[in-house]
Amino acid sequence: MKPGFYKDPQTGFSNLFGLMKTVKENRHGDQGAIVFLRLTQSQGWLGEQCQRLTEALTDLRLELKAEGIKRKLIPARLADAWFVLLLPGTTPEQARMVTERLRNAYERRLAATDGSDPGFSTKVVGYGPREKRLTAFLRRVFLQLPDTASPEQGLGEEEELLTILVSHIAESYLLLDQAQNLALSDDISGLPNHRAAQTVLGEKFNHSLKEQAPFSILFVDGDNLRQYNDVSYQKGNSMIRQLGEILASQLRREDFLARWFSGDEFLIVLPGADRRKAFYVGERLRLLVEETTKDWQFPVTISVGVASFPEDGKTLEALLRKAEEANALAKKSGKNQVCEAGACYRKRTSGVYRQNTS
Repeated sequence: MKPGFYKDPQTGFSNLFGLMKTVKENRHGDQGAIVFLRLTQSQGWLGEQCQRLTEALTDLRLELKAEGIKRKLIPARLADAWFVLLLPGTTPEQARMVTERLRNAYERRLAATDGSDPGFSTKVVGYGPREKRLTAFLRRVFLQLPDTASPEQGLGEEEELLTILVSHIAESYLLLDQAQNLALSDDISGLPNHRAAQTVLGEKFNHSLKEQAPFSILFVDGDNLRQYNDVSYQKGNSMIRQLGEILASQLRREDFLARWFSGDEFLIVLPGADRRKAFYVGERLRLLVEETTKDWQFPVTISVGVASFPEDGKTLEALLRKAEEANALAKKSGKNQVCEAGACYRKRTSGVYRQNTS
Protein backbone atom coordinates (compact mmCIF):
# COMPACT_ATOMS: atom_id res chain seq x y z
CA MET A 1 0.00 0.00 0.00
CA LYS A 2 1.54 3.28 -1.01
CA PRO A 3 2.12 5.88 1.76
CA GLY A 4 -0.85 8.17 2.28
CA PHE A 5 -3.45 5.68 1.13
CA TYR A 6 -5.54 6.48 4.20
CA LYS A 7 -4.64 10.18 4.32
CA ASP A 8 -5.65 13.26 2.39
CA PRO A 9 -2.30 14.74 1.25
CA GLN A 10 -3.53 18.35 1.33
CA THR A 11 -4.94 18.50 4.86
CA GLY A 12 -3.38 15.50 6.57
CA PHE A 13 -6.89 14.39 7.59
CA SER A 14 -8.12 10.87 6.99
CA ASN A 15 -9.72 10.32 3.61
CA LEU A 16 -12.75 8.11 2.97
CA PHE A 17 -10.66 4.96 3.40
CA GLY A 18 -9.06 6.36 6.54
CA LEU A 19 -12.55 7.03 7.90
CA MET A 20 -13.47 3.42 7.13
CA LYS A 21 -10.33 2.25 8.91
CA THR A 22 -11.27 4.35 11.96
CA VAL A 23 -14.65 2.66 12.14
CA LYS A 24 -13.25 -0.81 11.49
CA GLU A 25 -10.84 -0.33 14.41
CA ASN A 26 -13.76 0.92 16.56
CA ARG A 27 -12.07 4.24 17.30
CA HIS A 28 -15.43 5.99 16.89
CA GLY A 29 -16.80 4.30 20.00
CA ASP A 30 -20.31 3.10 20.79
CA GLN A 31 -21.99 6.46 20.24
CA GLY A 32 -21.21 10.01 19.25
CA ALA A 33 -21.92 12.67 16.68
CA ILE A 34 -21.00 13.31 13.06
CA VAL A 35 -20.56 16.84 11.78
CA PHE A 36 -20.96 17.14 8.01
CA LEU A 37 -19.01 20.14 6.80
CA ARG A 38 -18.95 21.52 3.28
CA LEU A 39 -16.74 24.43 2.27
CA THR A 40 -18.74 27.00 0.33
CA GLN A 41 -15.97 27.38 -2.15
CA SER A 42 -15.15 30.00 -4.69
CA GLN A 43 -13.36 28.95 -7.86
CA GLY A 44 -9.62 28.71 -7.23
CA TRP A 45 -9.89 29.24 -3.45
CA LEU A 46 -10.37 25.65 -2.27
CA GLY A 47 -6.72 25.17 -1.34
CA GLU A 48 -6.69 28.23 0.91
CA GLN A 49 -9.98 27.20 2.48
CA CYS A 50 -8.64 23.74 3.28
CA GLN A 51 -5.55 25.26 4.87
CA ARG A 52 -7.70 27.65 6.90
CA LEU A 53 -9.94 24.80 8.08
CA THR A 54 -6.91 22.75 9.12
CA GLU A 55 -5.51 25.66 11.13
CA ALA A 56 -8.90 26.41 12.71
CA LEU A 57 -9.23 22.81 13.85
CA THR A 58 -5.77 23.01 15.44
CA ASP A 59 -6.80 26.23 17.20
CA LEU A 60 -9.98 24.58 18.48
CA ARG A 61 -8.08 21.63 19.90
CA LEU A 62 -5.71 23.95 21.75
CA GLU A 63 -8.61 25.95 23.15
CA LEU A 64 -10.41 22.87 24.43
CA LYS A 65 -7.21 21.54 25.97
CA ALA A 66 -6.52 24.86 27.70
CA GLU A 67 -10.03 24.78 29.18
CA GLY A 68 -9.59 21.23 30.41
CA ILE A 69 -12.28 19.92 28.05
CA LYS A 70 -11.53 16.41 26.83
CA ARG A 71 -13.10 16.09 23.42
CA LYS A 72 -11.89 13.66 20.78
CA LEU A 73 -12.06 15.15 17.26
CA ILE A 74 -11.51 12.93 14.23
CA PRO A 75 -11.61 14.86 10.93
CA ALA A 76 -11.88 13.22 7.53
CA ARG A 77 -12.02 14.63 4.03
CA LEU A 78 -14.46 12.69 1.89
CA ALA A 79 -13.84 14.55 -1.35
CA ASP A 80 -12.80 18.06 -2.42
CA ALA A 81 -14.92 20.45 -0.32
CA TRP A 82 -16.65 17.72 1.71
CA PHE A 83 -15.52 16.87 5.25
CA VAL A 84 -16.86 15.01 8.26
CA LEU A 85 -15.82 15.50 11.87
CA LEU A 86 -16.38 12.57 14.23
CA LEU A 87 -16.89 13.35 17.90
CA PRO A 88 -16.96 10.04 19.80
CA GLY A 89 -18.84 10.11 23.10
CA THR A 90 -20.47 13.42 22.20
CA THR A 91 -24.17 14.25 21.91
CA PRO A 92 -25.45 16.11 18.84
CA GLU A 93 -26.10 19.20 21.01
CA GLN A 94 -22.52 19.18 22.29
CA ALA A 95 -21.31 18.67 18.72
CA ARG A 96 -23.22 21.77 17.58
CA MET A 97 -21.46 23.82 20.24
CA VAL A 98 -18.07 22.46 19.12
CA THR A 99 -18.99 23.21 15.51
CA GLU A 100 -19.82 26.80 16.36
CA ARG A 101 -16.48 27.20 18.08
CA LEU A 102 -14.78 25.77 15.00
CA ARG A 103 -16.60 28.33 12.87
CA ASN A 104 -15.39 31.12 15.15
CA ALA A 105 -11.80 29.87 14.91
CA TYR A 106 -12.16 29.72 11.12
CA GLU A 107 -13.43 33.30 10.97
CA ARG A 108 -10.58 34.52 13.17
CA ARG A 109 -8.10 32.93 10.79
CA LEU A 110 -9.90 34.60 7.89
CA ALA A 111 -9.85 38.02 9.58
CA ALA A 112 -6.09 37.72 10.11
CA THR A 113 -5.61 37.50 6.35
CA ASP A 114 -8.01 40.33 5.41
CA GLY A 115 -9.60 37.92 2.97
CA SER A 116 -13.16 37.12 1.95
CA ASP A 117 -14.54 33.64 2.29
CA PRO A 118 -18.14 32.36 2.35
CA GLY A 119 -17.09 29.83 5.01
CA PHE A 120 -18.83 26.47 5.32
CA SER A 121 -22.20 24.88 5.89
CA THR A 122 -22.76 22.16 8.48
CA LYS A 123 -25.17 19.49 9.58
CA VAL A 124 -24.95 17.42 12.78
CA VAL A 125 -26.35 13.92 13.33
CA GLY A 126 -25.86 11.38 16.07
CA TYR A 127 -24.88 7.74 15.87
CA GLY A 128 -25.18 4.86 18.28
CA PRO A 129 -24.37 1.17 18.81
CA ARG A 130 -26.09 0.24 15.55
CA GLU A 131 -23.33 2.08 13.69
CA LYS A 132 -20.47 0.09 15.22
CA ARG A 133 -20.33 -2.02 12.06
CA LEU A 134 -18.68 -0.44 9.04
CA THR A 135 -21.57 -0.97 6.62
CA ALA A 136 -24.09 0.50 9.04
CA PHE A 137 -21.87 3.49 9.74
CA LEU A 138 -21.33 4.25 6.05
CA ARG A 139 -25.07 3.95 5.46
CA ARG A 140 -25.60 6.48 8.24
CA VAL A 141 -23.10 8.85 6.64
CA PHE A 142 -24.40 8.72 3.11
CA LEU A 143 -28.11 8.68 3.94
CA GLN A 144 -27.69 11.72 6.18
CA LEU A 145 -25.71 13.84 3.72
CA PRO A 146 -27.30 17.28 3.34
CA ASP A 147 -29.17 17.68 0.07
CA THR A 148 -30.08 21.15 -1.12
CA ALA A 149 -31.10 20.30 -4.64
CA SER A 150 -33.39 22.67 -6.50
CA PRO A 151 -34.52 22.87 -10.13
CA GLU A 152 -32.30 25.93 -10.60
CA GLN A 153 -29.20 24.33 -9.05
CA GLY A 154 -29.38 21.00 -10.86
CA LEU A 155 -27.43 18.40 -8.91
CA GLY A 156 -27.94 18.45 -5.16
CA GLU A 157 -25.03 18.29 -2.76
CA GLU A 158 -25.43 14.56 -2.19
CA GLU A 159 -25.34 13.79 -5.92
CA GLU A 160 -22.40 16.13 -6.33
CA LEU A 161 -20.42 14.36 -3.61
CA LEU A 162 -21.23 10.88 -4.88
CA THR A 163 -20.20 11.94 -8.39
CA ILE A 164 -16.83 13.08 -7.04
CA LEU A 165 -16.42 9.92 -4.96
CA VAL A 166 -16.85 7.71 -8.01
CA SER A 167 -13.50 8.84 -9.41
CA HIS A 168 -11.79 8.52 -6.02
CA ILE A 169 -13.16 5.02 -5.48
CA ALA A 170 -12.14 3.95 -8.98
CA GLU A 171 -8.62 5.28 -8.45
CA SER A 172 -8.40 3.59 -5.06
CA TYR A 173 -9.58 0.31 -6.55
CA LEU A 174 -6.71 0.43 -9.04
CA LEU A 175 -4.26 1.08 -6.19
CA LEU A 176 -5.69 -1.81 -4.19
CA ASP A 177 -5.53 -4.10 -7.21
CA GLN A 178 -1.92 -3.11 -7.81
CA ALA A 179 -1.08 -3.65 -4.14
CA GLN A 180 -2.70 -7.08 -4.18
CA ASN A 181 -0.78 -8.08 -7.29
CA LEU A 182 2.47 -6.96 -5.69
CA ALA A 183 1.65 -8.84 -2.51
CA LEU A 184 0.91 -12.07 -4.39
CA SER A 185 3.63 -11.92 -7.06
CA ASP A 186 7.27 -12.91 -6.91
CA ASP A 187 9.32 -9.93 -8.01
CA ILE A 188 12.06 -12.04 -9.62
CA SER A 189 10.15 -14.60 -11.66
CA GLY A 190 6.89 -12.69 -12.09
CA LEU A 191 5.04 -15.85 -11.01
CA PRO A 192 2.63 -16.12 -8.08
CA ASN A 193 4.57 -16.29 -4.82
CA HIS A 194 4.35 -18.59 -1.81
CA ARG A 195 1.46 -16.59 -0.29
CA ALA A 196 -0.58 -16.87 -3.47
CA ALA A 197 0.29 -20.54 -3.84
CA GLN A 198 -1.05 -21.35 -0.39
CA THR A 199 -4.41 -19.81 -1.27
CA VAL A 200 -4.69 -21.57 -4.64
CA LEU A 201 -3.50 -24.86 -3.19
CA GLY A 202 -6.24 -24.79 -0.59
CA GLU A 203 -8.95 -23.94 -3.11
CA LYS A 204 -7.95 -26.58 -5.65
CA PHE A 205 -7.33 -29.29 -3.08
CA ASN A 206 -10.68 -28.69 -1.37
CA HIS A 207 -12.38 -29.02 -4.76
CA SER A 208 -10.62 -32.34 -5.44
CA LEU A 209 -11.49 -33.53 -1.94
CA LYS A 210 -15.14 -32.67 -2.46
CA GLU A 211 -15.26 -34.39 -5.84
CA GLN A 212 -12.91 -37.20 -4.76
CA ALA A 213 -10.94 -36.40 -7.91
CA PRO A 214 -7.20 -36.99 -8.45
CA PHE A 215 -4.85 -34.21 -7.43
CA SER A 216 -1.08 -34.01 -7.70
CA ILE A 217 1.75 -31.70 -6.69
CA LEU A 218 5.16 -31.36 -8.30
CA PHE A 219 7.93 -29.86 -6.20
CA VAL A 220 10.59 -28.64 -8.64
CA ASP A 221 14.07 -27.49 -7.72
CA GLY A 222 16.87 -26.40 -10.06
CA ASP A 223 20.09 -28.37 -9.68
CA ASN A 224 22.76 -25.75 -10.29
CA LEU A 225 21.65 -22.23 -9.40
CA ARG A 226 24.89 -21.67 -7.49
CA GLN A 227 26.89 -21.54 -10.74
CA TYR A 228 24.88 -18.54 -11.94
CA ASN A 229 24.96 -16.81 -8.56
CA ASP A 230 28.73 -17.19 -8.54
CA VAL A 231 28.78 -15.05 -11.69
CA SER A 232 26.31 -12.51 -10.27
CA TYR A 233 22.94 -12.45 -8.56
CA GLN A 234 21.58 -10.71 -11.63
CA LYS A 235 22.54 -13.77 -13.69
CA GLY A 236 20.95 -16.00 -11.06
CA ASN A 237 17.72 -14.02 -11.12
CA SER A 238 17.66 -14.13 -14.92
CA MET A 239 18.05 -17.90 -14.83
CA ILE A 240 15.17 -18.25 -12.35
CA ARG A 241 12.94 -16.09 -14.56
CA GLN A 242 13.75 -18.11 -17.69
CA LEU A 243 13.31 -21.41 -15.87
CA GLY A 244 9.87 -20.29 -14.74
CA GLU A 245 8.95 -19.45 -18.35
CA ILE A 246 10.05 -22.91 -19.53
CA LEU A 247 7.95 -24.64 -16.88
CA ALA A 248 4.90 -22.46 -17.57
CA SER A 249 5.03 -23.21 -21.30
CA GLN A 250 4.07 -26.86 -20.80
CA LEU A 251 1.20 -26.54 -18.35
CA ARG A 252 -2.54 -26.67 -18.94
CA ARG A 253 -4.86 -23.72 -18.29
CA GLU A 254 -6.16 -25.33 -15.10
CA ASP A 255 -2.68 -26.07 -13.74
CA PHE A 256 -0.93 -23.65 -11.41
CA LEU A 257 2.74 -22.71 -11.17
CA ALA A 258 4.33 -20.64 -8.39
CA ARG A 259 7.75 -19.84 -7.11
CA TRP A 260 7.89 -21.51 -3.72
CA PHE A 261 10.13 -20.17 -0.95
CA SER A 262 13.42 -19.05 -2.46
CA GLY A 263 16.16 -19.89 -4.95
CA ASP A 264 14.92 -21.91 -7.90
CA GLU A 265 12.17 -23.79 -6.06
CA PHE A 266 8.85 -24.04 -7.86
CA LEU A 267 5.53 -25.66 -7.00
CA ILE A 268 3.20 -27.00 -9.66
CA VAL A 269 -0.40 -27.96 -8.90
CA LEU A 270 -2.05 -30.47 -11.24
CA PRO A 271 -5.80 -30.74 -10.54
CA GLY A 272 -7.33 -33.91 -11.96
CA ALA A 273 -3.92 -35.55 -12.52
CA ASP A 274 -3.30 -38.94 -10.91
CA ARG A 275 0.17 -40.19 -10.04
CA ARG A 276 0.89 -41.62 -13.47
CA LYS A 277 -0.14 -38.42 -15.22
CA ALA A 278 1.90 -36.39 -12.74
CA PHE A 279 4.99 -38.48 -13.50
CA TYR A 280 4.55 -37.87 -17.22
CA VAL A 281 4.24 -34.11 -16.64
CA GLY A 282 7.27 -34.12 -14.37
CA GLU A 283 9.36 -36.08 -16.84
CA ARG A 284 8.26 -33.91 -19.76
CA LEU A 285 9.33 -30.82 -17.85
CA ARG A 286 12.63 -32.41 -16.84
CA LEU A 287 13.48 -33.31 -20.41
CA LEU A 288 12.38 -29.92 -21.74
CA VAL A 289 14.56 -28.03 -19.27
CA GLU A 290 17.53 -30.25 -20.06
CA GLU A 291 17.10 -29.80 -23.81
CA THR A 292 16.29 -26.07 -23.76
CA THR A 293 19.26 -25.11 -21.61
CA LYS A 294 21.94 -27.34 -23.10
CA ASP A 295 23.54 -24.36 -24.86
CA TRP A 296 23.33 -21.99 -21.87
CA GLN A 297 26.49 -20.84 -20.14
CA PHE A 298 25.72 -23.47 -17.50
CA PRO A 299 23.15 -26.06 -18.66
CA VAL A 300 20.32 -26.42 -16.15
CA THR A 301 18.58 -29.54 -14.91
CA ILE A 302 15.76 -29.96 -12.42
CA SER A 303 14.86 -32.47 -9.74
CA VAL A 304 11.14 -33.17 -9.37
CA GLY A 305 9.27 -34.55 -6.37
CA VAL A 306 5.77 -35.94 -6.90
CA ALA A 307 2.92 -36.42 -4.46
CA SER A 308 -0.65 -37.41 -5.35
CA PHE A 309 -4.03 -37.54 -3.64
CA PRO A 310 -5.19 -39.89 -2.26
CA GLU A 311 -2.21 -42.27 -2.42
CA ASP A 312 0.31 -40.04 -0.67
CA GLY A 313 -1.98 -38.34 1.81
CA LYS A 314 -5.48 -37.09 2.40
CA THR A 315 -4.49 -33.66 3.67
CA LEU A 316 -2.71 -30.81 1.95
CA GLU A 317 -0.02 -30.77 4.62
CA ALA A 318 0.72 -34.46 4.03
CA LEU A 319 0.97 -33.98 0.26
CA LEU A 320 3.33 -31.03 0.58
CA ARG A 321 5.54 -32.98 2.96
CA LYS A 322 5.62 -35.97 0.63
CA ALA A 323 6.44 -33.79 -2.39
CA GLU A 324 9.33 -32.14 -0.55
CA GLU A 325 10.61 -35.53 0.63
CA ALA A 326 10.45 -36.81 -2.93
CA ASN A 327 12.40 -33.82 -4.18
CA ALA A 328 15.04 -34.35 -1.52
CA LEU A 329 15.33 -37.97 -2.61
CA ALA A 330 15.77 -36.91 -6.24
CA LYS A 331 18.60 -34.62 -5.18
CA LYS A 332 20.23 -37.31 -3.07
CA SER A 333 19.92 -39.89 -5.84
CA GLY A 334 21.92 -37.86 -8.36
CA LYS A 335 19.63 -34.98 -9.43
CA ASN A 336 17.91 -34.53 -12.81
CA GLN A 337 15.27 -37.10 -11.83
CA VAL A 338 11.56 -37.46 -11.09
CA CYS A 339 10.85 -39.09 -7.74
CA GLU A 340 8.09 -39.94 -5.34
CA ALA A 341 8.92 -40.29 -1.66
CA GLY A 342 10.68 -43.63 -1.39
CA ALA A 343 11.31 -44.23 -5.10
CA CYS A 344 12.91 -42.51 -8.10
CA TYR A 345 11.90 -42.96 -11.72
CA ARG A 346 13.58 -42.37 -15.01
CA LYS A 347 12.29 -42.55 -18.58
CA ARG A 348 13.28 -45.81 -20.26
CA THR A 349 11.03 -45.73 -23.33
CA SER A 350 8.63 -43.25 -24.90
CA GLY A 351 5.74 -44.45 -22.78
CA VAL A 352 6.98 -46.44 -19.81
CA TYR A 353 8.36 -45.36 -16.45
CA ARG A 354 10.52 -47.79 -14.57
CA GLN A 355 11.93 -47.54 -11.11
CA ASN A 356 15.53 -46.32 -11.09
CA THR A 357 17.53 -48.83 -9.08
CA SER A 358 20.94 -47.66 -10.24
